[in-house]
Amino acid sequence: MPTTPPSLHDESTRGLALAAILEVVRRRRMLVVLPALFVLAAAISMAVFLPSLWTAKATLLVNRQEIPEALVRSTVNTDLEAQLLTLTYETLDAPRLTKIMEDNDLYPSLRRSKPAATAVERMRKDIKIEVQDDRERRRPESRSWVFTVGYSATDPAVAVRVTNTLASLFSEENRKLREKSAAGTSEFFETQLRDLRTRLAGQEQKIAAYKEQHLGELPEQREVNVRTLERLQQQLQLAHESNRRASERRQMITQNLNDLDLATAMAGANMQPTASGPNFAPGQTAAARLSILRNELAAMQTTYSDKYPDVVQLKEQIRQLERRVEEEKKTAAASPKTGPGGAASSRQSRDLRLAVQNPYVLSLMQQLDQAAVEAKASFDEIGNLSRQLAVYQRRLDMTPKREQELALITRDYDSTREMFRSLLGKRGEADVAADLEQRQKGETFRVIEPASLPERPTGPNRFRLLLVGIALALGSAGVAVVLAEQLDTSYRRVEEVRTTAGVPVLSTIPRIVTEKDRRAALRHRRLAAAAVAGGLLLVVGTSFVVAHNNQSLVSGLTPDATAAKR
Repeated sequence: MPTTPPSLHDESTRGLALAAILEVVRRRRMLVVLPALFVLAAAISMAVFLPSLWTAKATLLVNRQEIPEALVRSTVNTDLEAQLLTLTYETLDAPRLTKIMEDNDLYPSLRRSKPAATAVERMRKDIKIEVQDDRERRRPESRSWVFTVGYSATDPAVAVRVTNTLASLFSEENRKLREKSAAGTSEFFETQLRDLRTRLAGQEQKIAAYKEQHLGELPEQREVNVRTLERLQQQLQLAHESNRRASERRQMITQNLNDLDLATAMAGANMQPTASGPNFAPGQTAAARLSILRNELAAMQTTYSDKYPDVVQLKEQIRQLERRVEEEKKTAAASPKTGPGGAASSRQSRDLRLAVQNPYVLSLMQQLDQAAVEAKASFDEIGNLSRQLAVYQRRLDMTPKREQELALITRDYDSTREMFRSLLGKRGEADVAADLEQRQKGETFRVIEPASLPERPTGPNRFRLLLVGIALALGSAGVAVVLAEQLDTSYRRVEEVRTTAGVPVLSTIPRIVTEKDRRAALRHRRLAAAAVAGGLLLVVGTSFVVAHNNQSLVSGLTPDATAAKR
């Protein structure tokens, strides 16, 4: 059995499907027309009634500081993009934007129906800040770069006025922000310096008190102590030498006196003069010598102890003379008296006075006294120098310990002083930078191109809105027809009955239209036309209410207007 070619079968299938679609469209023509008509009317009316959105832009030039940074370094942040971001938030704060809205009567309905924060946020969305995308200008070493400030509004004059106001605010706020930042930096350094001054004063007082307490033992006095110690040692050697010479001279004089006593004893009782010395009696010389030594002993005991070598030696000499004087007295008593006792005693006293007044003996006595004085003075000097040497030696011994203690005290002081010097230099640079900003010699924002009336609106795109309306109209018509066909269960063709019921169809009865049906249909068409006209009027009126002066809707339908950078 031959089969039908696939091509013929496909063509018949496509033909039946297309015929069915056309038949459905013809039968549901009102469902095709009405939704499309309403949607298209809404789109056209919205495109007509929506206000135009005008965007005005002002161009600002950011100039680097006039004085080279090698001479004066600014203390304000030099990252231009970060600075612009901070400046944007400072400039577009709620109080400033609220004042601008009140001065230009912006968003009246929104301000009446919503909180003030909502209107401020709406205005921020309508403000557009763009940095010129020029890598050469945006490099850190570039001397200048450019950015624009824009504002979108339904009134071009209002847009220009608000844009120029914002541009001037940016320039003024940049100047104030830089002055405030520079002054804040200088004030910060001043506060730190004040604290460091107080800390340094306390540390200096502590160091001064320590040095005053340990005066003479400080490390910086070591050289002086060493030189003083060397000088005292030299003086001590000289004092020892002087004492030795004085002691030797005194011993020599004492020996001379002893020799003189021995010579007088050998001369005999005849009191004959000798060629080598004066003429005097031996007993008288010994008595005179004994008297001198006792006086010398009394003088030395006022200064030295009994264990002092010179004192011990002098006592021994006195004992020997005392023994000799006693022997001479015994010899004189045993010898016959030449005259009365009173006359002999008077003569002996006279001879003793003459012996004491002898120039040679007096000279020896004076030299002996002088040697004793010199020995005592040198001995006192040795004691004084020894005590001073002990003092300076103790100072030198304590110097390492004081040096370690002083290092612990001055360590924090040195670091604090170095920090103070560093901050002092930075404070000076900060003061110069603050003066630079006050004189407006630093980085400045200058309006090089004020906002002017825009030549064409930035939105909405009415042609695109019409295209969207046409697409929505066709889509709504298709959806309406599909829904109607899905909900309609009546049979339209004989094939549908056969397919559904599964029984043969004998005949079909066409629809019989009477005059009454014609009048009812005409009445229905008139009512439908009136309803459609009313619906169209309602759609157009609603579109007018929604779109009239609706800047928010225009901004939402204009992508460029909602791309504002904060």
